[in-house]
Amino acid sequence: MKQLRKALAVFLAALFALSTFAAAAFGVAAASTSRVTKNTDFIALNDPLEAFSRLGSFGVELASPDSRDFPEDIIVVNSNHIQGVARYGDYTIISVNAYIPSGDPGYLFFYSATKLLGYFQVPSGSHTGGIGIAGDYLVIPAAQAYIYDISSLKNGVLPSSTPVLSQDIGIGGGSLSATIVPYNGGTALLLSDSGFGMGIVPLPIMSGSTVTRLTVNSSAALFGTYSEVDDIGWGANNEALVTDTNGDAWLFVLTSKIGLPGKAADLLGEAGVNYEDAVTLYKIELNGTSATVTGPYAEKLLEPFDSYLLALGSHYRFAASVQVLDADNFAVISTPSLPGNLFIKYVSGTAKSILDLVRPNVLPVNANVTRPVGSAAPTGTANIESRSLLNWLYQVLYWFLTIVNLDYLFGKLGINI
Repeated sequence: MKQLRKALAVFLAALFALSTFAAAAFGVAAASTSRVTKNTDFIALNDPLEAFSRLGSFGVELASPDSRDFPEDIIVVNSNHIQGVARYGDYTIISVNAYIPSGDPGYLFFYSATKLLGYFQVPSGSHTGGIGIAGDYLVIPAAQAYIYDISSLKNGVLPSSTPVLSQDIGIGGGSLSATIVPYNGGTALLLSDSGFGMGIVPLPIMSGSTVTRLTVNSSAALFGTYSEVDDIGWGANNEALVTDTNGDAWLFVLTSKIGLPGKAADLLGEAGVNYEDAVTLYKIELNGTSATVTGPYAEKLLEPFDSYLLALGSHYRFAASVQVLDADNFAVISTPSLPGNLFIKYVSGTAKSILDLVRPNVLPVNANVTRPVGSAAPTGTANIESRSLLNWLYQVLYWFLTIVNLDYLFGKLGINI
């Protein structure tokens, strides 16, 4: 019995050392790759198409705020999931729908770089979708298009739960994005959804402001005109808008395709249901109350950072957007379908404590990031971060602890820890 206790102590010590090393390793990897700063000013891209050509195909992990304060009763596994994610400087914001019998209320959650700052309910019982940020404004679809002023986050204060504007313009049922564009001698907030529905509202938004629905002219094919992406089975799940220095808007359509069974590589580090993810780039030209969409100009298959085994990890089906980092660079942001270890519903007690040592309950913020200007294209063909030995060991440990009830086993052996 003493030998067993000693072995268990050594095992737990090894796990703690492994978790410390893993945290340090992931932190270094994230810091070396991320160019995300606290800058929340609106940034126009010099050349979105050129920047797109430097977009890395394999993702990295940017940050992982503590998610232990997330109310677990809001999400019920296999019933709902995170709907949208966006970044405002170092803050991460997600939209979630509560799963309750009486309705489907939507919530916005605000995370600092390290923890959950707070959350509030969107003033509608309707299903919320993907979100977008432009300058100090956040847009989210529900029964209407809701626009929030989130500038208070600059001072670490939770934004007001009262939107500065709410209006039903018939767009954004699945997701909504925004950017700031020149318009009628001033500036305006351009809204778009992944089905090419668009609206515009002059800035600054004041009492009495309204969103004007735009007439959209498009000869663009929505998916799959490039050889990289097969158009069969794809669906627009999220989208994002950016503006170039000429004042033209560009639309990123973020899509996922699901196929069964998963590939062997998926089973070792990615979602076992074999999601494929892609981003497609379109151009939007405004003329009064009409918009012309052309493209696609570029398309790329991407692999988001994803260290979960046989779990619905980070894919554009769940939550994705684009964050402009500086005038030459951007990141395609994504997050897993559930915060941290929330999906581990069948692991508790000692086993849960061990898992929390190895992978704390956090909200991973993942991204495909543009390479620095002038850098060579990556030569690797695998996502080294998500295929690392540390992540594989975590997957093995997770499934072992899922199958083996340690508290029951220790009880049978007369061990009380």
